[in-house]
Amino acid sequence: MSDPMQLGEKFSHKIAAEFDDEVAATKAVDCLASAGIPASQINVVRPDDPDMARKVEPEVQGVARSLVKTHVSFGIVGLVVGLVIATVLVLVGPALTQSSPLMTYIAFGFLCPVLALLLAGVVSIRPDHDPVIEKTRKAHNTGRWTVVVHCESTDQQETVKKTMGSDIQSL
Repeated sequence: MSDPMQLGEKFSHKIAAEFDDEVAATKAVDCLASAGIPASQINVVRPDDPDMARKVEPEVQGVARSLVKTHVSFGIVGLVVGLVIATVLVLVGPALTQSSPLMTYIAFGFLCPVLALLLAGVVSIRPDHDPVIEKTRKAHNTGRWTVVVHCESTDQQETVKKTMGSDIQSL
């Protein structure tokens, strides 16, 4: 099942759990495999792992696609909304907007896309990934093991949460 919030990433949901040692982390990986989670979606971050960043956020190109898709689509929608609002104001709005239609179109044709692009930035930078990244980084720096699972749907995310009992997740 695909998720409508997925924009450019194949695995937009992340769940991570910390473990004291390799044995506990390996046991968690085995439990996840038994629950039907493909091994390609599971990454183990060991203490002082040089590939930590890639294991936590492997889809750099997917994030870039998300940035482009959200900014283009939100920008276009913002422009259309701004022009519709300007048209309504020019036709039936206050005297100021009716007497200066060009300035009304310029103002709303600029303001609405800018606000939409700001919203696109919030959506595309995925602030929901920050807790997963920070907890993994902290565990990495304190000598703990972390199992990071990249889920492709909310159903798979629920399965992983039940299997690992993790409190570290992205939306």
